[in-house]
Amino acid sequence: MSNNLTYNNKLLGFESNNKNLTVIVYDASNNLYDLTGYTGYFYMQKYPIREDNPIDVSISSTGVDPSNGAVFFALSQSDLDLDAGDYVYEVIIDDSGVNRHTVIQDRFNLKESIL
Repeated sequence: MSNNLTYNNKLLGFESNNKNLTVIVYDASNNLYDLTGYTGYFYMQKYPIREDNPIDVSISSTGVDPSNGAVFFALSQSDLDLDAGDYVYEVIIDDSGVNRHTVIQDRFNLKESIL
């Protein structure tokens, strides 16, 4: 697994709106990572991160395309029924506890919806 995050992975969303995400995972040689047997998990917590803060969003992937290194997530309106502001999100892939990898950690800016 590569730990060199060279891409801007910041996300933008709106309060109480849906958001679909596709995460493509590469290995250290920049090849698509074979995700056979893996499940993806998406976590989000209000920034700044503090140990006593609860996780605001915790969902499993809606699907995985193993040969294309893709993990899919669907954040629902209820998932994003949060206060506007900055959050930190993290995507983890796990194959039943044997191999667990954090593949992305970055900011998620949640904006107020005008509706």
